[in-house]
Amino acid sequence: MIQSVTMYTYETDDPEIAVEEIAEQLSKITLLKNSAGILMCDTEYVDSGVYTAVATALPFPIAGTTTMTQAVNGEAGMMMLTIMVLTSDDVNFEVGVTKPISETEDITEPVKDALTASLAKLPDVPKLILAFPPLFADIAGDQYIEVFNELCPGTPVFGSIAIDDSITFEKCSTFYNGEHSLTEMSYILLSGNVSPRFLIATVSDKNKLPYTGEITKSTGHIVEEINHMSAREYMESIDFAQDGKLDEGLQFVPFLLDFKNRADYDEVPVIRAMLALDEEGRGICRGYMDQGAVFTLISASSMDVIGTSLELMDKIVQIPDKQAVLVFSCMVRRMSFGVKPLTEATMVAEKLSDKSPFMLAYSGGELCPTSSDKTHLANRFHNYSIIACIL
Repeated sequence: MIQSVTMYTYETDDPEIAVEEIAEQLSKITLLKNSAGILMCDTEYVDSGVYTAVATALPFPIAGTTTMTQAVNGEAGMMMLTIMVLTSDDVNFEVGVTKPISETEDITEPVKDALTASLAKLPDVPKLILAFPPLFADIAGDQYIEVFNELCPGTPVFGSIAIDDSITFEKCSTFYNGEHSLTEMSYILLSGNVSPRFLIATVSDKNKLPYTGEITKSTGHIVEEINHMSAREYMESIDFAQDGKLDEGLQFVPFLLDFKNRADYDEVPVIRAMLALDEEGRGICRGYMDQGAVFTLISASSMDVIGTSLELMDKIVQIPDKQAVLVFSCMVRRMSFGVKPLTEATMVAEKLSDKSPFMLAYSGGELCPTSSDKTHLANRFHNYSIIACIL
């Protein structure tokens, strides 16, 4: 069984003060035989050296990413460093990191090499993978899941792609034991006495728009044709693009996709974001847009975010015997609140703070199974979603 606790600091400038604050909180914790930590923070903690100082002072390995807003028990803020400690006598934690990943090369080799080495250190097969990939415009989140599924068939994958609070996303970093990288993926493998449960909420299907279609030609995350028209022609035909450019605000109009042709199809739709149209009129998306998948466009709003988050929190509260709750929410959900970016994080903190140790952080892409029972596993990459792993 896993036991957990969360820690935090608001100190962004002075590494010594931050280390002292975390050490004081850690002194109240009894660590068991095996421990690991998930660390999330704003990029300012990286620039100031606070992240490295805190991470290297911890008596256990960590993995994580930069983020933009967070919440832990009793706290929610935009400028925090938070740590979720996982400790157990009968759960094993193996924390690892890949070699640099490149947008122009196959990601399979660096991910396989790292995972193979980590798997060899575990006494049995992993029951859960917590993954923290780097953000790349030309790498779909599904590609990481494909490698995990190949090496660890039957193992659920949960995690968050790195993000930062900027327009250009140039400082999105992953974390591994005090090191930070723009191109490496860190992860934690869990084996032993652990039975993770997963929940996910996206956007309400009550907000469906009168636009449906089929992805008639695609390659990975590149949409070439929709309804036998180029992606550009289709988006312009429904007035969501002009002169080959997507309209501003389209990030709040996600694609609700049905992956009916997948071997692990479980009838649960997923959400995708279209980022841009390229010079050839193709749609560039965050995740795979399977050829043959049918979709409906959905309108997402701040009220929808509140509603779906509340529904998810109510489900979490009802789950018995929870020792830790890890929550990742899409950055676009936070953006929907405009000048009130703490709305969702504060709401989550109010709902969960007195129920169990929890951590919420915002994400550049969410990894979470839509099905994970004994007979069926469907690891999925998501956009626009809020996901939860309950331990």
